[in-house]
Amino acid sequence: MRLGFMTSGTAEDAKFARKYGFDCLEVALFQDTPLFANSRDFKKACDAEGVPIAAVSLFGQDYTSTDEAVRKDTAARLLKTGELAAALGAPIAISGSGSGPSPHAPLKDKWDRSIEVLRPLIAKIHALGLKFAFYNCHWANEVNTPPAWEYVLPKLPGTAIKFDPSHPVYDNRDWMPDLQAAGPNIVHAHAKDVLRVNGKLIPDPNPGLGQINWGAFFGLLYEAKYDAAVCIEPHGPIYSGERRHPALVMSGRYLRQFMIPASAGPKL
Repeated sequence: MRLGFMTSGTAEDAKFARKYGFDCLEVALFQDTPLFANSRDFKKACDAEGVPIAAVSLFGQDYTSTDEAVRKDTAARLLKTGELAAALGAPIAISGSGSGPSPHAPLKDKWDRSIEVLRPLIAKIHALGLKFAFYNCHWANEVNTPPAWEYVLPKLPGTAIKFDPSHPVYDNRDWMPDLQAAGPNIVHAHAKDVLRVNGKLIPDPNPGLGQINWGAFFGLLYEAKYDAAVCIEPHGPIYSGERRHPALVMSGRYLRQFMIPASAGPKL
């Protein structure tokens, strides 16, 4: 496995990743980015530091909106994300499914609508030589549970899953059965912790500062024969602010204890 972290796409992060031994980066997008117009400088910095891009992710897009203008805007943004991923040499584009025809529609109707809208867009992403993966957060996404994966993925051949253990917990589910169900289809993973006190969530601590059992997380990834990137997701005001880089160093040190080298290791 490779250990990385999420970035908006800066040369500073590429240099930091190299200095502190991170293996890769994931570009995280929420709207349009200057990288759509010019990603050459960022790509040059990553190449110079020897830090590849593991994935480009686009969050919070309602591809199935009843508003045609929103549908066109988000579809165009997804295709630009795929083009950016290809330009950066990333193998995976990640996004959600859209929110469905209405909040109260049956899940099957939401899944069918997402399949209908996304099929041509995903085909264009595949044509760029990329994989497409659904993130498992519920934000503008209905393909975030084992029943959804079982229904949707076979109908969109070549699609996969990006898994983050925090999201099932936010939805009051045990994350371990979700990870076990997702295992054969995971192509990318996030590391974000959960800290809940008396039922109240403390905003998204970095891995090692919360209640996720990271040993079990990696154990289930090894069981699934997963061998790709695990990217730390700095989140919340503390860990995405002025303590972002120090917290990444801490979490990187913490998570590496669970990462078994590919080689046989020292003789005993």
